[in-house]
Amino acid sequence: MKQKQFELQFSPLWSEVENSLKEKSETASTLPEQYRRLCQCLALALQRGYSPTLTNYLQKLVFDAHKKLYGTSVERPILLRQWLGVEFPRLVRAEWRLLLATIVAFWGVALGLGTLVWFYPEWANSFMSPDELNRYQSMYQPGSISKGRGAEGDVVMFGFYIWNNVSICFRTFAGGIFAGIPALISIVFNGMHMGVVGSWLSQDAVTRETFWPFVITHNSFEITGLLLSGLAGMRLGLSLIQPGRLSRRHAVFAASQRIFPVIVGATLLTVLAAFFEAFWSANANISANTKFFVGAVCWISVIGFFLFAGRTKR
Repeated sequence: MKQKQFELQFSPLWSEVENSLKEKSETASTLPEQYRRLCQCLALALQRGYSPTLTNYLQKLVFDAHKKLYGTSVERPILLRQWLGVEFPRLVRAEWRLLLATIVAFWGVALGLGTLVWFYPEWANSFMSPDELNRYQSMYQPGSISKGRGAEGDVVMFGFYIWNNVSICFRTFAGGIFAGIPALISIVFNGMHMGVVGSWLSQDAVTRETFWPFVITHNSFEITGLLLSGLAGMRLGLSLIQPGRLSRRHAVFAASQRIFPVIVGATLLTVLAAFFEAFWSANANISANTKFFVGAVCWISVIGFFLFAGRTKR
C-alpha cells in the first residue's frame, strides 16, 4: 500500500485520537481501542518505510496517547502537597506517645526551672555559669541584636542559624539510636536552657522587652523541629531494643523508613525558623506588639496543623 492510500485510510482514526487527547477527562471511553489501532498504524508505517514526517507524527501521537492513558490518575495528588499536608501530620499523630514524652521533657523542665529561677534568681548560677548569664544579659540589651547588620549581615546570620538549628536537630536525632536516651537528654537540656535563660532575662525589664519579642516567632518552628527530631530518634532507639518479630537490623531499617518523613519535616521547620530569626526576629524596625501578634499566629498555626491536618481524605 502506498503512503497516500495509507494516510487516506487511517487519517480519520488519527483525527479521533487527537480529539480524544483534547478532552478534559483523564481517559476518553474510546481512547484505549484507538490507542491499540494507532500502535498498529505506527508499526505498519515503520515496517513499510514511510516518510519520517509521517512516522514522527505517529510516534508523537502514540506517546501522547500513552501518557494520557498511563501517565496520570484521576486522584493522584501532588506528592509534596500530599506528604506535607497529609502523611507528615498523620505520622506525627500516630507517634503521640513519644511526642507527649518530648513535650513533657522540654516544656516541663523549661517551666519548672523557669519558675524556680523567677522566685529564686540565685538558682540560675546552678545551671549556667555567671559568664554565660552575663553574656546573655549583654546580648539582649536594646539595639544589640541587630547592631551593625544590614541586608548582607542578615543573609550571613541566616546561614549561621540554619547550620546551628539543623545541627542541633540532627544531633538529637542521631543520639536516639542509643535506646532513645541521648535524644531525651538533649531535649531536657534545651528545655533547661530555655527556662533558665528566659526567666533570668525576664528579671530585668530592659532585657525582658528585648528577649521575648525576639524569640516568640521563630521558636514556634525551632522548638517544634527539635521535638520532632527527638521523637524520630527515640523511635529508632526503641526499635533497636524492642524489635518485635524482626531482627534488630531489619527493625531499625523499617523504623528509619517509616520515621524518615518526620526528620525531613523537622529539618524544614528549623530552616523556616532560621529564616524568621534572621530576617524577622532581629529586625529592630518591627514593633514588639507586631512580633507578639505574628508569634501567636505562628504558634496557633503550628499546633493546629499537627492537630487537624490530614484528617480528611483530601
